[in-house]
Amino acid sequence: MSLTALASASSVLTRRAQMDPLAYYRPTKPQLRFLESTSQIRLFRAGNQAGKTWCGVADALWRCLGSHPYQQVPPAPVEGWIVVVSWEQSLSIQKKIWDLLPKDSVEEGCTFVPGKGFVGRTPIIRFRNGSVLRIRTTGQGALALAGSTIDFCLLDEPPPESVWSEIVPRVLRQRGRIAITLTPIGLPLGWLKKMVEDGMVEDIHTPLSVEATTPIGGRPLLTQAEIDKMEMQILPQERAQRIHGEWESGWVEGRVFPQFDPATMVRDEAPAGEAQIGIGIDHGKESGAQTAVMVAITRTADNEPRITVLDVVSSNGMTTPEEDAAQILGMIKRAGLRWEQIDRWVGDRAAISRRGGAIKSNALLVQAFEKALKIPVGSWPARINTAYKPAGSVFHSYRILQSAMLRGDFIVHPRCKRLIEDLGKFDGREASNHKHTLDALRYGCELITRRAYAPQRLRLG
Repeated sequence: MSLTALASASSVLTRRAQMDPLAYYRPTKPQLRFLESTSQIRLFRAGNQAGKTWCGVADALWRCLGSHPYQQVPPAPVEGWIVVVSWEQSLSIQKKIWDLLPKDSVEEGCTFVPGKGFVGRTPIIRFRNGSVLRIRTTGQGALALAGSTIDFCLLDEPPPESVWSEIVPRVLRQRGRIAITLTPIGLPLGWLKKMVEDGMVEDIHTPLSVEATTPIGGRPLLTQAEIDKMEMQILPQERAQRIHGEWESGWVEGRVFPQFDPATMVRDEAPAGEAQIGIGIDHGKESGAQTAVMVAITRTADNEPRITVLDVVSSNGMTTPEEDAAQILGMIKRAGLRWEQIDRWVGDRAAISRRGGAIKSNALLVQAFEKALKIPVGSWPARINTAYKPAGSVFHSYRILQSAMLRGDFIVHPRCKRLIEDLGKFDGREASNHKHTLDALRYGCELITRRAYAPQRLRLG
């Protein structure tokens, strides 16, 4: 074949792959087991990066097309749902749908916008053959999922049991199929494990491995060295689930942050130029529980967050809100900043006394700031946000901290003596005396997850 003919043939293959990428999808052996399964309810339980979602999306698209290469499916038109946890997650799965979707199989006007998903009030993919694929979120609540009869449903990541209870009758009424693809972390899944043990759900369990990431007839997508490195970057308490897809964490005793090295990470180094400043506050009534941590967040050339802990203040738990406010204002002044330069304040939920009244809270602290600053009650222009605590948020925050440590993007000022000790000794237990500073640190780092990066020019002392 001449070079011209070879180039032409290559161009044709490229265009075909762009128009119908689903035709070029090649599953791994574990994915093939899932795709060939004819069980009415099947679960693909696997470690992270094992291709669970790609496999689930491919299966859903073949069902909408009415033709499946690995099993017989009902003819089109059909209606299917893909149910995800949040809108943010739906954007990720919508991109995977678009990346696999045969472009000439959908109705004219079915448009995908990168970063925004499929155009429309709710994400709906309408096929030329009449099939419909809807993207729903568990955040819409169980009632929003009620009242429909559908042919199949893919649940990507752990669903709440209440959502599961609404979906099952909608699908099984049509003798349809339910597929679940998940890494078992984030929500209690004892109810699903029992269904597996009772034989109601087929469980296709796949730990992350070279084989689990090797397409049939292709090359591995991950090497063993890359998998080992990934495992080292995951909290010890989560490795059994995130790497091996186990039902339980297999709790590991010991330090949560073994990567924290005071010899290299504790130094008097403040970010120069632009940064965001956050203050996290952990309320409490016992000794040492009232703690505030001030952090500076910058971004590396790779757009990774760089965390610098500037200062920590703690009380004996018997202080008044006015004394707490004075400590925090002193910490801000010590850094050469003004309170107006704090980009985000985050405080824990109120600490309640035995009689039921709040003795430490964000509202009481705001009032104390107003007194200290000699401004009218209710006029403080800042806001102390209540800490964001959805399921899995604690370990998610720990992962952000651990990743920063592994990259060398985590610095603690030497004056933060208590935090330095706590980072070296915290073992993850809820009742640990070393937890309060880490909670405050997590809240301060909400700048990374809950606010767009918009730094200000600073001169830190």
